[in-house]
Amino acid sequence: MAIVAVLLAVVMAFALPGATSAAAGPASVPEPALLRALLSEEAFPLVPFAPRTGPATGGEGLTTAQREELTTRIEAFSEEHRADFAIAVQDLRTGATFSYHAHQRFPMASAAKLTILTMLLLRAEEEGRELTAAERAQAAVMIRHSDNDVTNGLYARMGFTEGFREGAETLGFTGTDPHPRGVWGATTTTASDQVRLLRALYCDGSPLSEEDRAYVRGLMESVAPGQVWGVSASADPADTVGLKNGWVPRERNGGLWTVNSVGYVAGVEREYLIAVLSDGNPGYVAGVTLVEDLVSTVTEAMEDPSDVLAH
Repeated sequence: MAIVAVLLAVVMAFALPGATSAAAGPASVPEPALLRALLSEEAFPLVPFAPRTGPATGGEGLTTAQREELTTRIEAFSEEHRADFAIAVQDLRTGATFSYHAHQRFPMASAAKLTILTMLLLRAEEEGRELTAAERAQAAVMIRHSDNDVTNGLYARMGFTEGFREGAETLGFTGTDPHPRGVWGATTTTASDQVRLLRALYCDGSPLSEEDRAYVRGLMESVAPGQVWGVSASADPADTVGLKNGWVPRERNGGLWTVNSVGYVAGVEREYLIAVLSDGNPGYVAGVTLVEDLVSTVTEAMEDPSDVLAH
């Protein structure tokens, strides 16, 4: 009861972070919300969660010179877009990675919902049970339509901030922290940790059962059409795309937007885990453009490394 009381107080005190409601439909633009401060840190040691065998085509990896040139290209986005951002990509065919500012912390906005569902499943497994029919229905609305109201209840069910910290330890997060008052959209995370989350959902060696992993992947691969952007910029029409995005203007940051995209893309020529986080965007459209430009630039370079130095 204490947790519920705190949750209700938080909901009344804050406008929860960027999402559409199920009633409004996927194309609506979220209302402004209060999100909290973010911390900065640099570096990126992305160690594969587990080996994976993938398609034989593509995935050569970048040489040191190619990696440096790609980093220079990514740095140029800062001047063009005037926003803070981070990206982490892992090619599951080879284990090769590329990252930029992958340990810098950003508010999660509605991208937190994927973490919340994963942690809810971990908690249910610890309790020796499956999700109830009601929980599954709520989870589907949370991921597919990014509904905030059902997320409030599921956040309480997975243990609120204490449950989040336990789940973060299980998932091996090193730079992800819940908001101390339970404003789940104000959770801060890193691109590196978001790729760790994706490995728990898409790779072997996960703390989740295969049944639960398949369940989450199915939701990610069937989000509302208006929310299929970001990570999907690297996909061909026939590719499989699973993602969860987050977007919200932050009053604390002068109304500038947080725009994030986390997900998986797989096809004949690619198989990627991708996390892109950004903050300080002048608007929703500008943020989506930045995220998709980053995704396209990095994945195209990883698919054709020889082309990197040619430009």
